[in-house]
Amino acid sequence: MTSVDQLNVENIVKNSGSSFYWGMKLLPEIEKRAMFSVYAFCRVVDDIADNCGTVNSKKIKLNNWKKKINGLYKKKKINESILKELKASIKNFDLEKKDFISIIDGMLMDVKKKIQFPSTSELEKYCNRVAVAVGYLSIKIFGLNDHKGKNYAYSLGMAFQLTNIVRDFREDLGIGRCYIPDVKLKKYGIKREITNLEKANKIQEVLQEILRDADDFFKKADELSINFDKKKIVASELMKEFYKKIHKKMFKKKINFKKKIKLNFFDKTIILVKFILR
Repeated sequence: MTSVDQLNVENIVKNSGSSFYWGMKLLPEIEKRAMFSVYAFCRVVDDIADNCGTVNSKKIKLNNWKKKINGLYKKKKINESILKELKASIKNFDLEKKDFISIIDGMLMDVKKKIQFPSTSELEKYCNRVAVAVGYLSIKIFGLNDHKGKNYAYSLGMAFQLTNIVRDFREDLGIGRCYIPDVKLKKYGIKREITNLEKANKIQEVLQEILRDADDFFKKADELSINFDKKKIVASELMKEFYKKIHKKMFKKKINFKKKIKLNFFDKTIILVKFILR
């Protein structure tokens, strides 16, 4: 019987409007429940980082979440639905505390300063925290516990996040952020200036280079996926197909900054049908 806590957590994921919801719905019940708890956690801490509020108030809320995660591993009494569901997931799949903390640290990177033109190493650190760490939690739920599983999670996390960076480029500029690495701007002779960056000469070339990097990670994930039981990676492979479609809408095309790239109902339906019939 589905508990109130499970329903509360599933509603957080469903109401987020994420394509990931449908990938998770394909999982066996115990894995689905765990993935919902992880994604709901990610949604909540991401909302703290992105929503209105002072830098200090956001830091306090995110650091409070660190205390809550630490409390789960110390078996402290808990009341929130997400925490109750996370506690069950940690117990069932031996999820590591460092991955949850890494995700929060990624959100804190966004809060402490508006990231602009990071170094390559800083960008990789950011991607590792906000995307790859989620992958590491996910593969433990899927039962992929060897180094190939971690490489698969890393490749998917990087592919997803680099795709996000290009998709959200104009939107991020509007809030004073730009995740394009400094080295790529220098390569094309573009000034490190947020204002009107979308109008800079050769900015399309820069974004296409980032999409090529993402494409390399997608291909690596494809290669690695051959090693796994298809039933174990059904959710991650469906998520990959959704992200590949977003990537395809931008890759080797002139990106229209006035229109955010997203999947419509038809896109999602075609992907789901093809995936089920494969």
